Amino acid sequence: MKVSYHWLKELTGLDWPVEEMAERLTLCGTACEDIVSTSRYLDRVVVGEVLELHPVPGADKIRRAVTAIGSENLDIICGAPNVAAGQKVPVALIGAKLDSGFEVKKVKIKGVTSCGMICSQAELGISDDHSGIWVLDDDATVGKPLAECLDYDDYILDFELTPDRADSMSAIGIARDLAALASVKIRYPSFDLEESAESAADHIQVSIADEEACPRFTARIIRDVTIGPSPWWLQKKLLSCGMRPISNVVDITNLVMLETGNPVHAFDLDRFGSDEVLVRRAVEGEKMTTLDGKEHTLTPDVLLITNGKEGKAAAGVMGGEDSEVSSETRNILLEVAYFSPSVIRKSRRHLGIISEASSRFEKGVDPNNVPGASARVAHLFHDVCGGSVLKGVVDCYPKRIDPVTVSFRPDRCNKVLGTDIRPERMKQIFADLEFEVDGSDPMKVTAPTFRHDINLEIDLIEEVARVEGYDSIPDAQENIGPLFTPTHEEDVFEDEVRRMMTGAGFDEMISHGLVHSRQAAIIDSGLPYLKIVNPVSEDLDMMRNSLVHTGLIAVNHNVAHRNMDLRLFEIGKAYFPPDPDGLWLEDNRLMILVTGNSPASWRNASRPFDFYDVTGAIESMGEHFGWPSLRFEAETAPYYEEEVSFSIRCGDTEIGTIGQITETILKKFDIKQPVHIAELKISDLIKLSRDLSEFEPLPIYPAAPRDLALVVNETVQVGQVLERIRSVAGDMAETVDVFDYYKGKQIAEGMKSVGIAIVFRLKHRSLASQEIDKVQLDIIEMLQREFKAEIRTK
Repeated sequence: MKVSYHWLKELTGLDWPVEEMAERLTLCGTACEDIVSTSRYLDRVVVGEVLELHPVPGADKIRRAVTAIGSENLDIICGAPNVAAGQKVPVALIGAKLDSGFEVKKVKIKGVTSCGMICSQAELGISDDHSGIWVLDDDATVGKPLAECLDYDDYILDFELTPDRADSMSAIGIARDLAALASVKIRYPSFDLEESAESAADHIQVSIADEEACPRFTARIIRDVTIGPSPWWLQKKLLSCGMRPISNVVDITNLVMLETGNPVHAFDLDRFGSDEVLVRRAVEGEKMTTLDGKEHTLTPDVLLITNGKEGKAAAGVMGGEDSEVSSETRNILLEVAYFSPSVIRKSRRHLGIISEASSRFEKGVDPNNVPGASARVAHLFHDVCGGSVLKGVVDCYPKRIDPVTVSFRPDRCNKVLGTDIRPERMKQIFADLEFEVDGSDPMKVTAPTFRHDINLEIDLIEEVARVEGYDSIPDAQENIGPLFTPTHEEDVFEDEVRRMMTGAGFDEMISHGLVHSRQAAIIDSGLPYLKIVNPVSEDLDMMRNSLVHTGLIAVNHNVAHRNMDLRLFEIGKAYFPPDPDGLWLEDNRLMILVTGNSPASWRNASRPFDFYDVTGAIESMGEHFGWPSLRFEAETAPYYEEEVSFSIRCGDTEIGTIGQITETILKKFDIKQPVHIAELKISDLIKLSRDLSEFEPLPIYPAAPRDLALVVNETVQVGQVLERIRSVAGDMAETVDVFDYYKGKQIAEGMKSVGIAIVFRLKHRSLASQEIDKVQLDIIEMLQREFKAEIRTK
């Protein structure tokens, strides 16, 4: 939302510097993201007058314009098709820097020296209109600086608004916050609406077929308007909000929407086709062409404004082509209404159109300001367009929307905030925000209907906090008070996992949990999923049922940006529909992912990340948290390569899966390098973990390391080999680990070489070499007998 600094000053009477105004609004939750000077490209730009136009020899599309700038006449080469003698135009002098970064210099073109530039609005950063040079009003003073002539030395404040603050999508809404911060009254535009004796109700009737979708609809009639360009004061306000002026009628409807937050639509009454307005749902297969020239086939999801027979506008989204205001329009049917946010959201999605109006209706506009906005538009139609406003407004309001009253306890507010704000000050804050207050303890606070976000006491506490100033709330010295909650075991565990994973060189990724059902089916079509009935986007229509999906999306995004080497992890939820017992499941999970190559260093060459980088991270966590011995058992999963697909087990508990993503799935995600992923269940990991870290004394007896190099069939699972070695060695084996793995020329086809390091040690005594040798022989015999292993001696 963009608003002019001068417009906010006009509405509040405040004269704060623009930086202070932006900062104070930001601190109260109305975040100003950027401040842009409207005159940033108007330095060394003056008003000029084109005196003569002469052809340039050898060039058909450019002409030499002799242009007066007050102190002298300049020769300026101009190629704009709309340039003409007698026009007042903006002239950029030598040294002026324009919007594109272009600096105006003296140049020679076809032997003619050009000493400046006649500019369009786009070149001056005023709008995106570059169709031709900007022709100024005839009363512009030649030689005067353009910014001064236009009174355009202003600032544009660009706000990033939260979705719940629909009231801030207007100049008055933002000014209301500003006025509350200064405890002043907002200066609403004042006007006296002149109406003719003829009644609008005699010429138009309004009925609503779906009162839930359209609780309120108003109509006015304005006759004998003159269509033309808007005066500069009106254009200036639109430009400062990022809107391009079109014509006086359209500009007025846009101005009032930006001013009040209530969208407005003007129909050409003579092209509307009847004296009846019927608001109804579209019929399946019904067709309508919108203002952008596109024909749409409709469904009942779309709400229509009709003339009783056919649709004339998609309510709250866009008008119809056959009733739009044109240069020939003389009589106007004015619509200001309130539509259900959910209905407009569905209409907009079906039509594939996002408009300024739909954005406001989706968040919720003020239903009880509809007549006020209608009167404001009608007044401007009379003043600017010369129209005659018929008496009265036809107001169909079958489903009244009343303000919400909330009980508020000042003592509770101070306890929650940790403050000592007086109840009188709280009452003043509510009054400044235009809330009505009755009583004292508790107060009965009535929030106006432009504040849809106020429903609970905590909402009012937030209003006190943001107006009083978040910076005035003291820092908490300890975690106490009515909002205190103990630290959850799951949070402690997850934080420790984050510490370990980041310490091991992994980066944490965070995703929103929404995915595309079509892509989810590629990964595992048999896995149940939770479909979203009304998704924010067609590409985000289900809750993810596996973190593998968002992991692959992250890889695709990074690889597309040439970030090829990734070690990622994510802690997040997977969502599932109710089971046969009707229980919903939100399963917290840990995903670990590697792809690409490891970083090179002075001691280690770069190598491809592989399966063991993931198992190493899991085993490190197991050792840290005291999990029982881990086993990796072959188990087919639809998204893993068959030979690299395992379940991860601790004792009898399956805690997750690990494997290499299939090439078929990687191609679907446009990934051309191997990806290894593990997904583990947080709840199971917590159950297996020790409650407290236990100190284990350092060993006082010597260790006896032994290495084994064996060749086995490539189908043999190394995890089973390690498990059998531990069972044979018993307590004597302190650790059993793989230190080497090889398949290649020196090894027979279908076989693999595995290097295993065994550390023998007992805690209570030293081991004799004879004991160790005997166990080592038992291990070798077991390997030869059970795994047909060949023990390598070289």
